[in-house]
Amino acid sequence: MKKKILALLATYLVCFSLFGQTPPNNQRQPKNQPTNNQQQPQNQAPIGDTGSSSSSSSSSNSSSYGNGLLHILELDGVAGSLNQGGPQSINGILNSVRIAGSALGGTPEFFKENSKTTPSGGFPKIRYSHQLSDNMFIGIVASLGEKSTTETTTTSTSNRYTTDKITTTTNEWKIKYGWGPLNLNTSNNVSYEFSIGYGQAKTSGDYSNFGIKLPGFSSGSSDGISGYAIGFGDLRYNITTISLDYGVAVPISTWLNWYFRGDTSFFWGTLSLSSAQIGIDTGSTAGAYNGLDFNAFKSKDGFFAGASGFTMTFETGFVIKPFETFGIRFGGFYQLTYFSVGEVKGPSISGGQIVEAGAVPNLSSTTDNEQFGNYGGTIGLVKNL
Repeated sequence: MKKKILALLATYLVCFSLFGQTPPNNQRQPKNQPTNNQQQPQNQAPIGDTGSSSSSSSSSNSSSYGNGLLHILELDGVAGSLNQGGPQSINGILNSVRIAGSALGGTPEFFKENSKTTPSGGFPKIRYSHQLSDNMFIGIVASLGEKSTTETTTTSTSNRYTTDKITTTTNEWKIKYGWGPLNLNTSNNVSYEFSIGYGQAKTSGDYSNFGIKLPGFSSGSSDGISGYAIGFGDLRYNITTISLDYGVAVPISTWLNWYFRGDTSFFWGTLSLSSAQIGIDTGSTAGAYNGLDFNAFKSKDGFFAGASGFTMTFETGFVIKPFETFGIRFGGFYQLTYFSVGEVKGPSISGGQIVEAGAVPNLSSTTDNEQFGNYGGTIGLVKNL
């Protein structure tokens, strides 16, 4: 995994080198070039000395187009040495909730569940910012074919062990508009960003699980209940998000910058699942698993009725600048999420009985996963065009 990521980033570096450093004598100069005492401000801070800020900004954005406005392209990668990649998309977070009729018996007793979502390939996330005026910009964040794998392990007090795996592919986009953009390659002045965003994401993937039940013991005697189960299914998510994005970049030296950025996203949408499970009893007493379980349901739509919630992401790190307008970004993030699966509807077949999916308690996650944290590392390339 590490070698693939390093090879991918090396390829990006070669591609970016084709942009090169635009020779000064080939830059298109704007009409009515301002004097040194009247430099046009770039990404000017809301409070401060406009004269000194403008002068330093002109130096830090020497690769801007002739009109003096910023155009920034950023490619996000994943730190291969960490288990978590990110920051995770909204759909990646929803993957951590099991909506499946899991490989569990009729009345399981749970005491522990661990769930982990990791990236497993796909094209890197692209961030492009286009400055419209001295202080305003429009940007787009897109990811095509983003793949992730969620693994959940559950153990119960009755010696039941369950592991399931969800492998999904996500296509998502978001448009941002606001004050900025955040210039991670800034040379002299502090760069800021504050914007609002709107986006959508669609996810589809496969679900599989395996469960095993070992005999339980009480007062020195076995209950004689044992068996195993195998399940599979298909998942689909459609999510809409509204976000508040902000950030700051501070130059430390000519080749090193520090940055911090974050966002708060509100999301809502629908989740659907079709899954089947076959269970086999191997002990002297039946009851380890149902012979056949089947679920085909969909959550209701809407912020309050369907899958909805919010997530807050905080990211910080450094940018190494081998060139004035090209940087290599690396850092870490923490993500806090709260969400509700909402109401679901559809048929559920369990133990030979057909009921409404919304009336089956085991269809939701086996523990309280409405709030959890996620962390990891990020790496990327930044180019001022």
